[in-house]
Amino acid sequence: MKGRKFIRTKHPGVYYRESTAKTHNGKPDRCYVVWYKDAQKKGHWRSIGWASAGITERYALAKRQELLVEIARGNSPERKQTFTVGAAVKAYLTWAAAEGKSVGQEINRYECHLRETFDDMAVSEIDTMLLATHKAKLLAILSPGTVLHCYSFLRRAVYHAIAEKMYPGPNPFAVSKHSKWKMPAVENSGVRFLTPKEAADLLNELAKRSPQLHDMSLLSLKTGMRSTEIFDIKGQDVQPIAGVIWFTAKGKKRQFVHASKDVLDMLLSYRRKPSEHIFQAEKNQQRTAKPVAARKDGKIRWGISDTFRRAVEALGLNDDVTDRRDIVWFHTWRHTYASWLAQSGKFTLHEIKELMRHESISMTERYAHLIPGHQKKSHSVIDEILSAPNQPHDS
Repeated sequence: MKGRKFIRTKHPGVYYRESTAKTHNGKPDRCYVVWYKDAQKKGHWRSIGWASAGITERYALAKRQELLVEIARGNSPERKQTFTVGAAVKAYLTWAAAEGKSVGQEINRYECHLRETFDDMAVSEIDTMLLATHKAKLLAILSPGTVLHCYSFLRRAVYHAIAEKMYPGPNPFAVSKHSKWKMPAVENSGVRFLTPKEAADLLNELAKRSPQLHDMSLLSLKTGMRSTEIFDIKGQDVQPIAGVIWFTAKGKKRQFVHASKDVLDMLLSYRRKPSEHIFQAEKNQQRTAKPVAARKDGKIRWGISDTFRRAVEALGLNDDVTDRRDIVWFHTWRHTYASWLAQSGKFTLHEIKELMRHESISMTERYAHLIPGHQKKSHSVIDEILSAPNQPHDS
């Protein structure tokens, strides 16, 4: 703040400078500033605000006291004011890589949707208005679930920086009971499943456009596997003698699914080495984010190819669909798998829960209405009562 004239107040360390352009209450507006020394005894000036914005000498004094308390606790106000989101993300990714965590999708989301706004911004400068504006911008082009993943990643990165004492302030991405900032609300309970004809038509369309995407879809339809689980399968995970496919599920747990011979033969036809991923990233999945080292193993890290959406559009499966829960996307294969099992009447809810690998039965209950028999039984009971209105019934 060299060259500026500061006028001392009656409070220690509190000064002000007068504006040459603005007035307040008929006098030149005052910008209050404070002066303090850090732990290394180096002096610093800090602007607090203008009198026209409600700032007073006593308020500036209180802010100076807060700075001195932070310094006494071993925190650095300067670091808090200059520590950027980009620095937090870099530190978190370095730690995650050392821990063997898969962060390819997080890197891609950051590069595509977050870097431009947040990379050079000090964490301490982020407020709810900025977050609300940015959230609205993302929700216009991304699903609520994807937007939630974006902010959850930033929240983890800043919490990591706080834990490592890189940043001494609060986490602006955190959500509390009384916080004005709210994460996007996500409704994941998709209800759409395909008819046999729709499934056959979509598989045929995908076979024309991308044989690999066709095979991934067929695998999901026949086993109920999630896309991220399919991306994880390596040559060594396909075990035809046991009739199973191994993969890493949620929570980094190793799990397996039973598969029919035709599905196992389909995977083996790729002739991958034991350490190679069965399904590998195609050219149209090499996006602008460039973690080159992370792509050497060929693993798909950017999600399902846009070819899937184009195939769905070509068949008109999402025409006039306005409810997000009814939209056909890759996860619809998994819904279709469970729905067809339920409709067959050959599986109980608990059996479907095990096949879907749900953590709780409540997740499986969305398919309960598809199991035949229950509603028909209730209909027949009501019909019997209505057909004999004069018969006494227990109340």
